[in-house]
Amino acid sequence: MTQRQLDEKLARELYYKKDYEKARDIYKNLYDTYDQASYFNQYADCLILTGDLESAEKAYKSFLKKNPKNWKSHVDLAYVYQQQGDNPKALRYLNKMIKDVPDTRNAIIEVTNLLRTRNFNDVAISLFDRGAKNPDLNYSFNLEKAYTYNSMLDFENATECYLQYLKEKPEQYEMVKNRLRTMMLYDLNGNVRDVVRMALLRKTQEEPENEEFSSLLMWYSLQEQDYDLALMQLKALDKRGKNNYESDILYVAQIAGDNKQYDIAIEAYDYILKKSGEGVFYVQATVGFIKNSYEKAKAEGNRDKSFYEDLSETIDYAFDKIGYTNAMMPLVLVQADILAFELGRYDDAKTLLNRTLTLGFLPQTNAELKMKLADIYLLTDEVWDATLLYSQVEKSMKNEPIAHEARFKNAQLRYFIGEFEWANAALDVLKAATSKLVANDAMTLSLTISDNLEYDTIALKRIAKADYYIYQRKYDLANVVLDSVAAYNPNEVSLPNVFYRKAKIAINEGNYELADSLYKRVYEGYADSYIADEALAEDAQLLETLLNRKEEAMECYSRLFDYYTASVYVAQARKSYRRLRDEIK
Repeated sequence: MTQRQLDEKLARELYYKKDYEKARDIYKNLYDTYDQASYFNQYADCLILTGDLESAEKAYKSFLKKNPKNWKSHVDLAYVYQQQGDNPKALRYLNKMIKDVPDTRNAIIEVTNLLRTRNFNDVAISLFDRGAKNPDLNYSFNLEKAYTYNSMLDFENATECYLQYLKEKPEQYEMVKNRLRTMMLYDLNGNVRDVVRMALLRKTQEEPENEEFSSLLMWYSLQEQDYDLALMQLKALDKRGKNNYESDILYVAQIAGDNKQYDIAIEAYDYILKKSGEGVFYVQATVGFIKNSYEKAKAEGNRDKSFYEDLSETIDYAFDKIGYTNAMMPLVLVQADILAFELGRYDDAKTLLNRTLTLGFLPQTNAELKMKLADIYLLTDEVWDATLLYSQVEKSMKNEPIAHEARFKNAQLRYFIGEFEWANAALDVLKAATSKLVANDAMTLSLTISDNLEYDTIALKRIAKADYYIYQRKYDLANVVLDSVAAYNPNEVSLPNVFYRKAKIAINEGNYELADSLYKRVYEGYADSYIADEALAEDAQLLETLLNRKEEAMECYSRLFDYYTASVYVAQARKSYRRLRDEIK
């Protein structure tokens, strides 16, 4: 190794160890000896890092007399002026300097990168703009500007530049989408999401024929769970006829239904049925339309017997037309629910399920049918038949999500009949279930048992009895039992349980104002209760969807994510809050 290489190695080691004074002297000697710009850059950088700004200024000026086109040194000299506290001088110097930068794409990108390194982003934007106006270059620099604006946290201009770049290069759709996703990923207060949303809405209105903008708005809507906006965009795209978006519409319908946005799901399935008739998606759309119509009726506490009779007839018609195929199995479960829980035709429901079980479907389908049959046995007080079926599903579908659900229902059954130790033992295992929903339900029921056991076993037995009556739709009996707890076993654990259950009954009976007041008694009077966050989440949903008091719903969502940060409902509450805020605007 030569002496020069040894000196380079030593200077580099000293620099990384932040011993800038010793590194400075070696780099100065190397520069004086070999007259290489790289040595000068390191030497001048050491002067800056040791705070010797006066020497740094002199060094840069001397170097630039010999190397007037060394753009890095020009930018670094401006940085020295800035560090000396004279920012106007630094900007004047740079604005004069960039006039000398050649009008070539490579030169502009080279200099703007140097400017960005020293955080002279506004000057970089000016140089990009100058280059974009040059017709000989025929290049907009929109992508580079987007990166620069992003580093300045100017998300509005960054988004605009990304979208302009996409208009120029539609084939870069995935890249632009990923850049917007990254911006939104680090969005702490929702500002970026609002900027992206408004920009996409504006672009789709200004250029409705631009499919990339429409697709981006649809993608954004799904990210934010704004299924209404996503469906609107997909229908608009589909009606243009350039491409077929029916499968995308079905996807939105499915996830909207999974997130209890039943009206949107129904609208989407109805669109497919009306557009395509008995086409390739007919069965899927038929099942989805009927299933979501039923789920919506349940969520709204619809007790209109004629509605369920009509829906049951619609399902029978669908079976006559399509048959008992595997794709139609969700409607078997809906029909059994309607027959047993809504129309009181328990034997018909059991016959339907038992007959379907003989048709030789896949194990998963048979497990779902057995689970529903067990639910109906439990409804009709055939407790041991129910527990036998739940146990069969749990054993036959080990490690599958439905096995966890079966174990939970078995534990719930034991809770209903007062076998609390048996129930708790099963619930302890389920708290670690892979399904968040099952794990959360298990945790809630386990806390109901353990907390009430500490205070009053009699109150727990009565609450469990009331829960069984609620399950069986015997609401009058459930209210009588709950009133007895409030009268004879009132304490800080039992009372929020009573109010919460009476709120659920009130919703099922269509008394929404009463339900709202009861939920409030839970989370306002017993804010530390383990069901306070659940009561708050359900009241927010009630206020938003059934009482149309959206500002109050927003307050509930805000309260939920402000005070119950560990709640499983927080993520959804934030999204619902933002959606309502945008609607109210």
